[in-house]
Amino acid sequence: MGKTLIRVLWCLLLAGFLTWLAILLRPGHPVTAWLTTRLIIAQAVAFPALLAVAGAGVLIAALLVALRFRTSTITRCLAGLTALACAASSLLAVIDPYGAMRYQARGVPAIGCVNMQIYRVTTYNALDTLTDQSLARLLANQPDFLVLPEVSPDTPALAGGVPGYQVFASTSEKTHIAPTLTLVSDRLGSYTAQEVPMTFGALLLTPESQASGQPQLLAVHTAPPIPIYMQQWRDDLATIDRLARDEGSLDLIAGDFNATLLHGSLASYAGAGSQLDADAALATHRIEGTWPVGGVLGMRAPIDYIMVMQGPPANSEDITYQQVGDSDHLAVSATTSLCR
Repeated sequence: MGKTLIRVLWCLLLAGFLTWLAILLRPGHPVTAWLTTRLIIAQAVAFPALLAVAGAGVLIAALLVALRFRTSTITRCLAGLTALACAASSLLAVIDPYGAMRYQARGVPAIGCVNMQIYRVTTYNALDTLTDQSLARLLANQPDFLVLPEVSPDTPALAGGVPGYQVFASTSEKTHIAPTLTLVSDRLGSYTAQEVPMTFGALLLTPESQASGQPQLLAVHTAPPIPIYMQQWRDDLATIDRLARDEGSLDLIAGDFNATLLHGSLASYAGAGSQLDADAALATHRIEGTWPVGGVLGMRAPIDYIMVMQGPPANSEDITYQQVGDSDHLAVSATTSLCR
C-alpha cells in the first residue's frame, strides 16, 4: 500500500509539471487557455519564478529518489521523469516565461508601410489615489493617450478638466471600484468614446473623423482572478479577445488586464503564440512586473500592458516602468509605432 501511494504521488507530480511545461510552451492554446483561467491554477501561474523556486525543491527530491538504487524501478523511473519535466519547466519559467525571446525569434515578415506614425501611450491603475502631483508626472512626457483605471471623474486632480486633453470616463459595475478614465491629446483631433461591457469599466476610443488616420484604442480594466470574480474575469478576457480579433480597425489596447501573457487566450494574440502578430511590449527581451509594487517575495506580475494590434513593422519600444503615487501598480509608458 505504501509503495502504491508513493507512486501515485510521483504520478501526480509528473502530471503537474508536464501541465506547467505545456502552459509555458503552448500559451494561448485552447487547452492551456482553459486551464490557466481555473481557480488556483490562475493564481499559481501569475508568478512563474515562484513556481520555479518550488520546482527546484521537487527537482532535488526527485533526483535523490531516481538515483537511489534500493528504490523500486517503477518509482525511480517516475521520479526521473518528474525530475526532467521539473528541470525543463523551471528553466523555461526563469529564462523566458512569457515568450519574449521566442516571439522575436519567429521573424514575422514586415508589412509594407510608407507612413509610420509615433504615439506615446501611458497606462496607470491609480487605485483611486490620483493626485495633482501624480497626474503631472504622468503627463510629463506628453502622452497621446493616458489610460487610468480606477480614477473617479470627480477626483480633485481632474477638476476643471486637463488642459490639452479630452477626458472620457467609463462606468463600473461595482460601485466600490472607480471607473476607467482615458485622456486623449487634442493633437489627435476629436475622439468619441463607446462603453464596452466590462466589470470595472472599459472604453473604445475612436477618432470622429476616420479620414484623420488616428488610431483606435481600447482602454480596459478587467475583474481580478479571485474566487468571487473568477467568472467575471474570464468574461472580461473573452471580451478583449473578441475585440482584438473582430475589431478590424483596433490599433491599441492598454490598461490593467489583471492577467499575464500566460493567462487565457492573451498569448494567442499578444504573446509568443500570437496569431495576429501583435506586439505586447515584446520588442524588448524583458517583460517587467507591474503588480504589486512591493512584490510577492520580491516578485511582481506583469498585468498592465500597452499592446499594438498591428504586425511588424508596427511595434512598441522605449518602454518604461515607474512608481507613481500610492497605487500598488507601476505605471507603464511606451512609444508605439503604427502604420497609418
